[in-house]
Amino acid sequence: MTIKSLAEIGHKEVLEWVKTGPFLLRHMEPGDYLLRQGQNLEHLYWIEDGFCTVSYTAANGRRFSHGRFNIEDRLYGEIEFLTGKPIQFDIRCDGPVSVRVIPIAELEALLVQHPHVGIWLSQCLADTYQGVMDRVTSHFMYPLAYNIAKDLLMRERGNKPPIQFERVFREAERFGCSERVYRRAVSQLIEHGLVEKRGRELKVANHIKLERYLAEEEER
Repeated sequence: MTIKSLAEIGHKEVLEWVKTGPFLLRHMEPGDYLLRQGQNLEHLYWIEDGFCTVSYTAANGRRFSHGRFNIEDRLYGEIEFLTGKPIQFDIRCDGPVSVRVIPIAELEALLVQHPHVGIWLSQCLADTYQGVMDRVTSHFMYPLAYNIAKDLLMRERGNKPPIQFERVFREAERFGCSERVYRRAVSQLIEHGLVEKRGRELKVANHIKLERYLAEEEER
């Protein structure tokens, strides 16, 4: 069997465990925090359905956002569960969210009884790590306008969740910059006819020109 097939078995096992277990169901409201950066992990949370944002705040007050996610059947707190370190990111509800509260000891027992769950968890962490590293590397290697344009193109192609923040300052946090710098980069893309604003959303104005622009930036 492959790692993928073993992980799929583990995923089915953990889904059954969550759905049938005596775990507290909690209904969270917009603005509530599931996890707070810097605190110690007390419980893990299984999100059944809802929108959440994931962000990190530096000591100087600057914030980096990983974005707004439409989440279904997703475990949070797993990194801290495995490392024993304080919580790394704020997980904030961006709408009504239903979660199952998972005691740490219960997950430890599950991993002992069902090793496939550990393979599934490892695969989830590996996928998350690769996604984050791809994004961070791109931010270091290419200009801000490139990253905004590529992010937009990938969303329109369905390679990323088609969700953008309506507030500009929150979009700027997603790219680790100030609102002023973000607006300037967007203005450059609009002036070159690559993107356009439709209401509060950015859209690709010309796919051919945008793809050519991205290719040119990658070759520099």
